[in-house]
Amino acid sequence: MTLQGFEKGYEKFLQVILFIMMIALAINVLVGVTFRFSGHALVWYDEVASVQLAWLTYYGSAYASLKGAHIGVPSILKSFPLTLRKVFFVFSKLVIYCFLILLAYYGYLVLTLIKGETLVTLEWVPQTLVQSVIPISSLLFILSETLRIPKDYSSLVLQVSDEEETTGDLT
Repeated sequence: MTLQGFEKGYEKFLQVILFIMMIALAINVLVGVTFRFSGHALVWYDEVASVQLAWLTYYGSAYASLKGAHIGVPSILKSFPLTLRKVFFVFSKLVIYCFLILLAYYGYLVLTLIKGETLVTLEWVPQTLVQSVIPISSLLFILSETLRIPKDYSSLVLQVSDEEETTGDLT
């Protein structure tokens, strides 16, 4: 399997996960609003919707990272000479990786501290399941960032446009 093939499969995986999460969130909110409107509010729906929104945000961030859609200021990096662009590129990736590794590590530590706790309204749902999104999405984010390295290096350091990259015209 090639890197591009793996990246396409990974992208499809994230898209399916996000699609399922969005549909589940929409259904949850519609059911909750319908029950509330009928005078029989569900006590659990807003807590579950909050968790779903957080999960959607974390997994969506990993997908945005894969697509290079996070906020950045590439024009500043591109204004430096090639040698400094390389240094800043490596430094920026190291900072990102350090942050994500710390997030995954401390996310895991949180899981060990909250063993036995449950959601307030659904006592059969463990908090470890709810909070597992932090270390899992951090690892997915690391994978996304790693898969982006060749594209980011090409566009930010070598200043190759997307058109040149896809057509192979690097002159």
